[in-house]
Amino acid sequence: MAASFKTRLFGGFDRGDVISFIEKTSRDSQERISILEQENQTLKENNAAMESELQSLREICFDHGETLQAKQQLEEQVGQISARLASLEEETARLRQQAEEYQGMKDHIAEIEISAHKRTEEFRAAAVAQLRQLIAQQRSWCEISRSQYASLSDQFVQKLQLAQQTIENPDMSSFDEMLNGLQAISDSLD
Repeated sequence: MAASFKTRLFGGFDRGDVISFIEKTSRDSQERISILEQENQTLKENNAAMESELQSLREICFDHGETLQAKQQLEEQVGQISARLASLEEETARLRQQAEEYQGMKDHIAEIEISAHKRTEEFRAAAVAQLRQLIAQQRSWCEISRSQYASLSDQFVQKLQLAQQTIENPDMSSFDEMLNGLQAISDSLD
């Protein structure tokens, strides 16, 4: 962001202009951090909902005698999601700390020379680039997670349909064989 400052007859730039610019830059950074924190909260809520659904699906799998492999795959996915969430929380905390440091520097900016303005702009550009990178990573993670969740849901629907078919059409032939065998033994006793 380019800024133009009024100059004074003596002493360089107008102090009020510099302070106003820094305050505006600080507010912009705080707004971006707030947006990231809201996105982080939404991701936490989504993760909690997914964990709840996963628990329900685990119970269904256990009740219907699903395989251990399906359970392990679900646990791996939950682990990956949890690890990603922890990484995002750590990144948000780091960005919050950077923003607080930036806010603390605001009180001292008015007394430093024009070179300090250049360093501030470089820092801001790096923060914006980092925020853009985080937003891109978040979007990518959301798309991947949505796809994985849809695939997992489809797998469970298929397994539930198979279980329902097994319950609706049980194989009773072994009972018939047992009854015939008992009848043969009974007949041989006569």
